[in-house]
Amino acid sequence: MNKKIYIIIISVLFSVTVWVSIALSDEYYSTYKLPIEVIDLPSGYAVGNKLPDTITIRLKADGWKLMSFELGGSNYFFVSVKGDSGIVSTNLLTNVENNPWFSAGINILDINPKTIKIHVEPFAEKMLRVIPQLDLDFKEGFNLATKVKIEPDSILVSGPKSLIKNLEGFRTKEISLRKLDQKLTITSELENLRGFETFPKIVNITLDVQRIVENTISNIPVNVLNQPANVEIVLIPNTIVCTFRGGINILGKISANDITASVDYFKVINDTLGFIKPEIQLPADLSLLSVKPDKLKYVIKKY
Repeated sequence: MNKKIYIIIISVLFSVTVWVSIALSDEYYSTYKLPIEVIDLPSGYAVGNKLPDTITIRLKADGWKLMSFELGGSNYFFVSVKGDSGIVSTNLLTNVENNPWFSAGINILDINPKTIKIHVEPFAEKMLRVIPQLDLDFKEGFNLATKVKIEPDSILVSGPKSLIKNLEGFRTKEISLRKLDQKLTITSELENLRGFETFPKIVNITLDVQRIVENTISNIPVNVLNQPANVEIVLIPNTIVCTFRGGINILGKISANDITASVDYFKVINDTLGFIKPEIQLPADLSLLSVKPDKLKYVIKKY
């Protein structure tokens, strides 16, 4: 019984092999989209204009050739500028021979577009700030407690002179993180832009994720600025209560001594309402939620 099963399996496999071989011997038509890669640029030069992302090419070949083409990995359409600079207009059909995937038996029926213009121009260099592309999601009650830290925060970028002069920053690749609840540092590659090189090629991004809490600080003294020696401004009251929001590791270390509250003498004497609002200077990375009282009465004493 087992012997019969083996014979049946071998027969089926042989039949399939013969059928596939016959089928692939026939000619087929197929259309492909291939990314463009410019080659033979002169040293120190780059492509300075936007080229089509892909070209569309229609091929005719037997099934074996097309299968080999499709299994060949990431195929590009290579376009040579032959060491020229300036504006190079090239016919894509004449560039077919620059492509290693092209061989005898493959017929090119159509290429779209048929010609392209390539602006070959010198490289330029510029220091640019790094712009992180972040898509972040946090666990409930957590968020960024401080600004995103990038090391290095600026990189050296080289690329086509006409394009690089308009760049104000250089982006990282997109980073998506979910359910964050603690501080972490990640390594990110920089975005791939045709014709541009960066140094370094990676940056470190630190995300200071903390539980976000609120805290109220009392007895914050309010100072009077620019007060003349012969005048005294008496504030009623002379202390305030502030409520802040921020990361638990930051807010837990803040006291009344870290908060500066003040009113300016010249604003007091120019006031017509009978009260003045204190100005609050708070440590970085904290948000001020409320001030009580937010308006202070005052008495002016002259000596």
